[in-house]
Amino acid sequence: MSIESFSPLPLNMFGTWITLLDPSDVPPGMSPSLGDVEFFPGGVRTRPGLMAQYGVLGGAPKVNGLKTYVTTNLVQRLLALDSLGNLYKETSPGVLSLAASVVVPNMFFSSTTHFGREYMAFSDGSLGQDLPRQYDDSNLDRVTQIGPAEGPHVADSTAAGSISPGAHQCAVVFVTRQGYWTAPSPPISWTAAGSFKVNVTNIPTGPSNVVQRLLTFTAAGGASFYHVTASMVVNDNTTTSVTVDFSDTILLSGVSMDYLFGQIELPEQLGVIDYAERLFWWGERAHMDNWRNPTFDGGWDPSGNGRPLGWQLDPTFGLGGSREPSDVVWGDAYRITADGATAVRGLISQNAITDIGGDPLCVNNTDYSVRARVKRSTNLTAGTLRVNAFSPTQGQIGTGLAVTAVQATASYQEFTADLFGPQTSLPNDLTLRVYADGTPSPSGSWFLVDNIEVFETSASQNASLVRASATEQPESYDGVSGIMNIALNDGQAIRAAFTLRNGLYFVKERSTYVTATDGVNEPALWAVEEVSNKVGTPSVHGIGFGEEWVVIAGRSGLYLFDGSVPIKVSQEIQPTWDSINWQAGQNLWVQVDTQRKKILVGVPTGSATQPNQILVLDYSEGFQDPLAALPSSLERSRKWVPWLIAANSCGLIERSTGIAEVFLGSNNSTGKIYAPIEGQYSDDGAPINSYYTTAYLAATGLSGRNLFGFLTGYVQGAGSLALSAFSPGDVTQTHLGSWTLASPISHDMEQFTNVLGERVAYQFGTNTVGSWFSLTKLVPWAKPDPFAIVRGTN
Repeated sequence: MSIESFSPLPLNMFGTWITLLDPSDVPPGMSPSLGDVEFFPGGVRTRPGLMAQYGVLGGAPKVNGLKTYVTTNLVQRLLALDSLGNLYKETSPGVLSLAASVVVPNMFFSSTTHFGREYMAFSDGSLGQDLPRQYDDSNLDRVTQIGPAEGPHVADSTAAGSISPGAHQCAVVFVTRQGYWTAPSPPISWTAAGSFKVNVTNIPTGPSNVVQRLLTFTAAGGASFYHVTASMVVNDNTTTSVTVDFSDTILLSGVSMDYLFGQIELPEQLGVIDYAERLFWWGERAHMDNWRNPTFDGGWDPSGNGRPLGWQLDPTFGLGGSREPSDVVWGDAYRITADGATAVRGLISQNAITDIGGDPLCVNNTDYSVRARVKRSTNLTAGTLRVNAFSPTQGQIGTGLAVTAVQATASYQEFTADLFGPQTSLPNDLTLRVYADGTPSPSGSWFLVDNIEVFETSASQNASLVRASATEQPESYDGVSGIMNIALNDGQAIRAAFTLRNGLYFVKERSTYVTATDGVNEPALWAVEEVSNKVGTPSVHGIGFGEEWVVIAGRSGLYLFDGSVPIKVSQEIQPTWDSINWQAGQNLWVQVDTQRKKILVGVPTGSATQPNQILVLDYSEGFQDPLAALPSSLERSRKWVPWLIAANSCGLIERSTGIAEVFLGSNNSTGKIYAPIEGQYSDDGAPINSYYTTAYLAATGLSGRNLFGFLTGYVQGAGSLALSAFSPGDVTQTHLGSWTLASPISHDMEQFTNVLGERVAYQFGTNTVGSWFSLTKLVPWAKPDPFAIVRGTN
């Protein structure tokens, strides 16, 4: 066949994927269908293949979190969380070691590096589900914890001293290895005779992370608490008795401790960010925070009778309860040991009507629920662990939590149940009880219970609340001044946050707000302004951080935001964006690779509930709308492409080379962490099905049928490049053969085609291990059909 009568239809630009338009209407230079390629100036090529960066994680888990943590020595470590609840750290390049195995399984994490630690929030993607934690390269501690649940005993010493006569109060504060000062114990008081020292005994001891206890006192007749550093520090976690001397003058010149009484223990959180030398947390799972020692971290009766402080030990059924210091959710847990004969074991209780300060706990006409983490010994075969409400005068109120030996397992699980429904008149003697009954057996077997949380059933989460720490005190959270509410009760939850220039932004599901420090007030008094009432995200990882801008992945599209008006940058693939399974939208993630100028959005599509592909936006030549850029500046517009990579997590991980690399956490239960590597032409041994389809082309200036007789192109690569042609509406391809690829190549490839059609699109691609292509020019040759330029009929 001679091509002298054919006209060339050169394609020198290979642009973005367009699904907004019908495939037959996609303009030349763009593509109605492509996959697993990447763009470069003037061409398109096979994307980098995936290579495992570490050994396989044990237990065939998914990899649910990836993050770079920078230690106080400026060592950059990868942290990885798997779906089994294991946290790993990179100890040397390419080597992961287990850091901790205490996280609830199937959690995702959001974190921030600050103050030399990694602060982590663990969630199911929508709501906090495990304790907020901090990692200092050695210890994975919880962020905040309760203080002593009871005060010490105090009395005048027989030794002469300087204490002023009159009524004084004393309280105890735990100090953790992270330097955190907990809320003080409930104060106790004594009346000093004057001119004596004071004996302080039964000083509570805390969990294993407590390294000091602080004593704090009031002056005679005073209400404010002070601490004198030199004489009121117990420098261990074992001493239970000290003698202290002070004058009111010395005491009042000490450190005020009043602010500690307003501190709360941080509930489970969805996300965390640092700003203005503070930490901000959101997405909290609510619970009542004025119960006494429901986590069993507030100390134990010094007599050794097994009573956690703040609880009362039942004189008849209290036997069998004891402290568990190691097999815990955090801190300490409560162990109930069976004797194989007694029907009820380890019964403890506390007031359920008012707290230690006389403030209300349970009130009338309110439904309450309870959560608890429970496990059992492998040999426990009988018995039920119970948490319920009981009145000595009226009996049990409601059903409460009941976990049988069959339901519990050898690992901690969280159980939730209705504590009791709305009551018109709660008895004044109502108590909260914990115990095991049903004759737990055999002797020596046991239940463990930890982290009990009581909450109003209708208020199980604080969707619009943000907790802010004190300045440079990342574990100090005031229950009033540290609270911000972002558009309270608007039917949306806060999902993500970011900082941009001087602003702190909170992103709800369909809206965005900004605040900023005023340099004077606590966060509760900072002004909050609406940025957008349309743009939001369903995911804690739905924000990607660029160069003085962010992108926000929401239900209606991907938006670019630089501090002004959010700009949509995904309109050209809107039907694809709509196909995301938004019921699982909390699991999507966004990552910006600023070095390679790519935005990666991991999304669940179709019926998938975890990300099963990555939508990649190449912005190396700008963010300009490709449809608005036609025809002169098409090459300088954004370009979309789908990568068929399933990954539950993505991180921009700092490497020893000084370059940040994109790492992907697999979700196919291989336990692998991957990185796309240039020059890698398979996905961990599997072929990459990379292909590009041109727009539908016709001979210039002609209508009717065309004969596409020849095809040339400049393409490099390896393996075999498959060539196909489509007409509009075709459900099958017309195979045109293949080109054997080489790199470099000194000439254009050629192919006779002999395809008839009004318009024809060409598809080319590779799909075998080791194959790849790089295309910079494609020229179909066409002319009017020499036999019948029109069909003459439909």
